[in-house]
Amino acid sequence: MTRPIRVLELLVSTIPGGGPRHVYDLVRYLPRDEFEVVVAAPRDGLVFDRFQDLGLEVVERPIPQLNPWQLLTTVRLLRERAIDVVHTHGKGAGFHGRMAAHRLGIPAIHTFHGIHYKGYPRWIQPLYLGLERRLARRTHTVINVSAAQESEGLGLGLFRPEQSAVVVNGIDVEEFDRAGGESPVRRESLGLGADDPVIGCVSRFDPVKRLEVLLHVVDRLRVRLPRVMLILVGGGEEEAHIRRLSSKLGLNQHVIFTGFLETPARVSAVLDLYVASSQKEGLPLSLLSAMGAGLAVVATDVPGHREVVIHGETGILVPAENPAALAEAVASLLADPARRRSMGESGRQRVLKDFGLWPMVESTAAIYRRAARARALSVPVAPAGAGGHGP
Repeated sequence: MTRPIRVLELLVSTIPGGGPRHVYDLVRYLPRDEFEVVVAAPRDGLVFDRFQDLGLEVVERPIPQLNPWQLLTTVRLLRERAIDVVHTHGKGAGFHGRMAAHRLGIPAIHTFHGIHYKGYPRWIQPLYLGLERRLARRTHTVINVSAAQESEGLGLGLFRPEQSAVVVNGIDVEEFDRAGGESPVRRESLGLGADDPVIGCVSRFDPVKRLEVLLHVVDRLRVRLPRVMLILVGGGEEEAHIRRLSSKLGLNQHVIFTGFLETPARVSAVLDLYVASSQKEGLPLSLLSAMGAGLAVVATDVPGHREVVIHGETGILVPAENPAALAEAVASLLADPARRRSMGESGRQRVLKDFGLWPMVESTAAIYRRAARARALSVPVAPAGAGGHGP
């Protein structure tokens, strides 16, 4: 093309979390001389302002709902901004963005940041899966953030093998080092002592994250470790529930809720250990960030975690929904600083080697180029990937 490729990034939220942060990292490093990015998203979180701070055009849109009005406004947005490629993130955005793009003959790319449907009522689950299969026919490329997620999606028939590209999430470890070092959270500012055992988790407060399990872990640990503390960074729909459970279990002196932090890396210096209790994951950026900061981790043995954590080398994997096993793993590492340090160093090296930010940006840019080239050549919207493994 003789002009930059105009890409619309369509999101369901700008609340700090994996999807919005992934898009933020992506768009700020895409070559500006080759891509012009427009972001459309609800103004429901601080990432909205961060997009604006990049100098991008940011269009405020309500939280997506499946209705004709939002579909028509999406069609209008694509026309007015002369969009060449649509990239959608999240269910509602995935529906409106892909339907509108198909109507206008614009190639659409959709990223699954985890395939979450089992939280729906049983009668809705087949309807959702059926809708995703139909939308796949209107999708140029489906991006999966992990090989395990791709396998799951293929097993569910959500896309074809030749249609999928695996582009693993990545982080800029040096940037996290700078952010964490410039204004780290100090233990004394949280009322913590130098020898207090402190575990933590950075997460969207969502049912799939199973933060209740972490509370039960602390409830078990405080018998052996009376000064144990859990720091929860983030917020969301489950926050009120988690706070109530914390009070019910008598854990108010053992749990600190920080809310959303613009720079979660600031908390790393406070933690002895990072813990993740998710029931399911795509490929969690928060876990990568913790490992990049040199923290040993204990995580549930689910596919997204399994692709990041090497059991016994960079952390410990335990069965999901098992507070007793999680508590034992946490206690064993809290009692062994040397092992924690070794795992933390191994985890940092793994992130530097296998989960860098630039490969993610370059692979996604290559997908954009292929999609735009297909449209410029008037090739019908068709799969761009080959062999299911991206560029």
